[in-house]
Amino acid sequence: MRNPNRQAAKRRAIESEGSDTILIYNSSNGITEKYAEWIAEALDCDVMKYSRAKLGYASMYKNIIFGGWLRGGEITRFNMLRANLSHFGIDNNNLIVFTTGIIEPTEEYRTFVKGLNGCKQLPDDCFYMLPGKFDSRECRSADKIALKAMGEKIFAPVPEVQVDEAKARFENGYDGVDLKSIQPIIEKVLEFRQ
Repeated sequence: MRNPNRQAAKRRAIESEGSDTILIYNSSNGITEKYAEWIAEALDCDVMKYSRAKLGYASMYKNIIFGGWLRGGEITRFNMLRANLSHFGIDNNNLIVFTTGIIEPTEEYRTFVKGLNGCKQLPDDCFYMLPGKFDSRECRSADKIALKAMGEKIFAPVPEVQVDEAKARFENGYDGVDLKSIQPIIEKVLEFRQ
């Protein structure tokens, strides 16, 4: 049975002048949050930090953008939204996923990340890998422990020719954050809005 309150909320969202787009993000070192802020400002859309208790709000929007950072190929916190798409009644809504990371997104690596996160059905123009930032001195303790536990497994999906570069970025730090990299996401949402 459908929740009548959810249906009423959907009607209010459609009838009001509110945004048709929500951006939900999960950030550890602030980079995914920075991208989320830039995208939200460019699209004049609603933005919400990931909260398991509030994920249902996504059901009130036509366009859903999810952003999370990569950890061992996993898009952090995305699995909860993905697992509940049909429960929230949003499995037919427009979904865009972006992730931030420091490993170069070759076609092979993109395919691996999409497969690992259940995004194979997403068209390529709805899945984006944005350049992130990493500085081990600013890394939270829990993240350091997780990275150490993954060890060499973190580089398993990386094409062999890129492993040395990826290792150097982890050891020496990396900052690839670029405002221009959000442009394809903006263009895709504007296309959805037409």
